[in-house]
Amino acid sequence: MSTPVVTSKWAGTFACGGTCRRKQLMGDEFSKKALERHRKDGKPLKCKQCVAADEQTERENAAKRKGDDDNSNETRKCAGKCAKVLPKASFNRNQYSKGEGKSRCRDCVEQSVKDESANQQKSKEEKITAARKKVDDAKRSGKAHLILAAESELAALEAEK
Repeated sequence: MSTPVVTSKWAGTFACGGTCRRKQLMGDEFSKKALERHRKDGKPLKCKQCVAADEQTERENAAKRKGDDDNSNETRKCAGKCAKVLPKASFNRNQYSKGEGKSRCRDCVEQSVKDESANQQKSKEEKITAARKKVDDAKRSGKAHLILAAESELAALEAEK
């Protein structure tokens, strides 16, 4: 049985093949699936920022086409936070195909993407705060190896920002 892949430990020569074209990126800048595909097939990598930008563009284009797709009078209750009864045009094709009680409207999907992004940022900030506390505790202990380890961890977390 293989061990789980820890992408946050992969530093290296990863470069984004998306619109940003950044180079020398850490492994956690890419999805686990993209890294595995890259290692297996050599497919170009696209960082999470480029993927998010592409998804946002796709959502905006879908919102523009919102009224053009279907003129039917079908309605469905959104399973997201709004819980409104909305016309079929308010749902993207993927969400609408999930069926009644599971599909979320475009606004709820977009809000959940924003919430997830905010939660990830908050999580990073909490990790940095914990690492700073660990550095302070290590300095109080006076042990050089603990100080070095704690400061290295903090530096790695701050470099990810």
